[in-house]
Amino acid sequence: MKDTEVKDNTTEEEPVKEAAEVPASSSSDEDEYDDIDDDDEPMDEGDEQTTCLFCTETSTSISVAIDHLDARHKVNLSELRRKFQMDQYSFIKLINYIRANKISAEQLLSAEQPFWQDEKYLQPGEYEPWLCYDYEDLKTDGAPTQPSVLELQQRIAEQSQLLQQANEDMERMRNDYKALLQKVHADGEPKGSNQSVPRNNVCLDNEYFKSYSHFGIHHEMLSDEVRTSTYRASLLQNEAVVRGKTVLDVGCGTGILSIFASKAGAARVVGIDNSDIVYTAMDIIRKNKIENVELIKGRLEDTDLPEPKYDIIISEWMGYFLLYESMLDSIIYARENHLKPNGIILPSRCTLSLLGYGDDTLYAEQVEFWSNVYEVDMSDLRKQSIEEPLMQVVDAKFMLTEPEQIANFDIMTVDINYPNFTHQFSLKVTKPGRISAFVGYFDTLFELPSPVMFSTSPSATPTHWKQTVFFVDNPQVVKEGDVISGKITTRRHKEDVRGLSVDIEVFGKKHKYIVV
Repeated sequence: MKDTEVKDNTTEEEPVKEAAEVPASSSSDEDEYDDIDDDDEPMDEGDEQTTCLFCTETSTSISVAIDHLDARHKVNLSELRRKFQMDQYSFIKLINYIRANKISAEQLLSAEQPFWQDEKYLQPGEYEPWLCYDYEDLKTDGAPTQPSVLELQQRIAEQSQLLQQANEDMERMRNDYKALLQKVHADGEPKGSNQSVPRNNVCLDNEYFKSYSHFGIHHEMLSDEVRTSTYRASLLQNEAVVRGKTVLDVGCGTGILSIFASKAGAARVVGIDNSDIVYTAMDIIRKNKIENVELIKGRLEDTDLPEPKYDIIISEWMGYFLLYESMLDSIIYARENHLKPNGIILPSRCTLSLLGYGDDTLYAEQVEFWSNVYEVDMSDLRKQSIEEPLMQVVDAKFMLTEPEQIANFDIMTVDINYPNFTHQFSLKVTKPGRISAFVGYFDTLFELPSPVMFSTSPSATPTHWKQTVFFVDNPQVVKEGDVISGKITTRRHKEDVRGLSVDIEVFGKKHKYIVV
C-alpha cells in the first residue's frame, strides 16, 4: 500500500516535517511515488469475469453480463429496480436469493412480490462479482414498462386516500362558506320563511342520515299501519288531485310514498333521500317495473332535481313530539324552491297537543327507581331521567286532564322558526289522581277533497311515534274540576339543530328537557 511504501523510503532519523523541505529539483522520493502510482493503478471495478445468474455463460465484465441478462433471458435489472422499488441492499438480497435457490429467469419475471427480502440473504458467502456492482448506476432510460399489479394496488390505495382527504376538505370548505353566507344574510335580514335552512354539525348530520340506512327503522315505519295506510289513502282516495301531476317525495326512504303516488296516477314522481337506503329503493322501483318514478341520492338543499318545480310535495317528515329531527326544515326549503304556484303539500297541517298524566307505576319504574338500585343510592341519575323525555305508548286510562293544542302548523305558511314558540296552557282536570307527567302528541291532517288524518294521541291506535312523556320532579295531587296552569316553551337545540330544548313551568317550578 502507498502509506507503507512511503515509510519504507523515509529514514528513522529524518523527521517527516523535514522531508517536506526537500528542494523541488529533488526527484528521488517523489519520482518513486509517481512510479508506484502509475504501476498500481486499479482496474475498473466491473472489469472481471462474471458468470450469468441463470446460465453458465461468462462475461468479461458486469456491464456485459447485464446486457446478456437482458438479451438472452429478458431480465432487465432497471425494470426490476423500478417494479419492486429496490435499493442496493435489495439487489444484494436478490443476487444471493438467486444463487441460493437456483431459480430460473422465468420464475423471477413472474414474481409479483419480492420473495428475497429475508435478512439472511444479506449474509456474506462465496465471492460474487455481482455483489460488487453499484446498482445505483443502472440506467433507467427508455420507454417505461407496464406497472405491476402490486404497483397498481399501491397507487390506487394512495390515490384513494388523497381523494378521500380532498372530499373531506371540500365538504368542510363548502360548509364553512355556506355558514359565512348565512351569517352575512342573517345580520341584516329578519327571520322568516326565506331564511336559509339551518345547517347541523356535519358529523351529527352524517349520523342522522346513516341511521336511516338500517333495515330496522324502515321495518318499524312500514309496519306502522296507521301511518302507512293513511298516506296511501290520502293519494289513492284523491286520484283526481294526483292524476297527471308531478310529485316530489322528500325523504323518500324505501320509496313507498313514491309508489303510492304513481299508482294514484301521477305523471312523474321524483324521490330524494340522503340515506343509503335509497339505493335499495331504486332496486325496488326497478323490480316492480314502475317507470315513472326516479329516485335520487342526495341532500335536497344541495342537489339539482330533474325538474325545478312540482305540483305536489309529499313527505313523512314528523319526528318524536312532532318536531324532533327538524325535517320540516327541508319541507320548507322544498316549498320555497320546488313547489309550483297553486301546488299542494301533503300532509297539509300538523297540530301538537299536551295533557296531564298520572301513572304511579310508570313514575316509580322510570324516576323513583334510581333511589335504590340493588341497595345502592343512584339518585344522582334521577335528574337525568327527568330531563330526557320518555318515548312510550302510554295507557289512556291514566289521562287526568283534557288535552290542549299548543301549536298548529300550516305547512303552506309555516316558517323556519317553527320550533321556537311559547304557549300558556290551562289543562282542565277530568278525574282525580296524582299528576306525575305531561304527555305530548300530534295529529296529522291531509286537507283534500277526500280528507284523511291520523292521531298519535294515547286514546288513538298506537303508532311508531308513541307519545312523549315529560316527567315532573314533584308529582301533584289533583281533583276533578281543577285547572292546571303553566307555560311550555320549545327551542331549537343549540348544538344539534335536529334536537329540541323544552321548558315546562308548572307547580311553581321550571322543568328543563332535551329531546335529542
